[in-house]
Amino acid sequence: MNSKLEISIIIPAYNEEKRIQKCLKRTVEYCTQKQYDFEIIITEDGSTDNTVEIVKDFQQKYDKIKLISFKERLGKGGAITRAMFTATKKNVGFMDADLATDPSEFEKLLDEIVNNDIVIGSRLIRGTLPPIKRPFYRTVFSHLYSKFFRMLFRIQIYDPQCGFKLFQQEVIPKLFNEIHTTRFAYDSEIIVKACSLGLKIKEVPINWDHQVASKIRVITQIKEMGSDLLSIWYEFHSLWLQNKKVYPQKKASLKGRLLFRFLSLYKKSQ
Repeated sequence: MNSKLEISIIIPAYNEEKRIQKCLKRTVEYCTQKQYDFEIIITEDGSTDNTVEIVKDFQQKYDKIKLISFKERLGKGGAITRAMFTATKKNVGFMDADLATDPSEFEKLLDEIVNNDIVIGSRLIRGTLPPIKRPFYRTVFSHLYSKFFRMLFRIQIYDPQCGFKLFQQEVIPKLFNEIHTTRFAYDSEIIVKACSLGLKIKEVPINWDHQVASKIRVITQIKEMGSDLLSIWYEFHSLWLQNKKVYPQKKASLKGRLLFRFLSLYKKSQ
């Protein structure tokens, strides 16, 4: 691959003192090996542990590492969005600090970004890659969420929630100025907004390892992701009803009209 290839890699971090050192070491190692023109942006979201100190130690060794730190929590989505506007390279991606996806998987995304505005990793589309190994309940939840997303928005993206994505820098201002979600459905809103803007998205299979040390409680995740996703759908359906060309759905189904009516009544009651 081109030795002059540019990439900014954004890594959100909240209380990641146990994993951030390994993540930084591996990411620097990979980018240096590939001879990329790169920068690594740690967007630290109000950590109360030693995450900031560890990153600062790495900064003394590697000038390619940047740290953005917030005293008050913005949420993962808010932290990533802020970092997006500081990225300086032609291609801008983000990944998780747990190394569930190794940074080497960016090669698959970089191969496709030339002909697309956004390339996203997929844990559900496998192609020639082996199946993802993770707990059965996680697999069921991922497939149900995928079907729910495609049913609501009629967008044929199977794994909108995968936290491994790559963008052409030129699309960042118009896309991320429109993102409002900061919680679990952040990745899904990116896909919906990108489609509404007519951006070209490619989904490619990636290798991914389930991390057992997750800090997210599944029931809380399901409730908040469902709530956020319905809020995103409500916003876009409202705009579509006003005849604005921002909603990708051409015709509202009976189920869609009933759901919109229900959500309208619910929001009025709040």
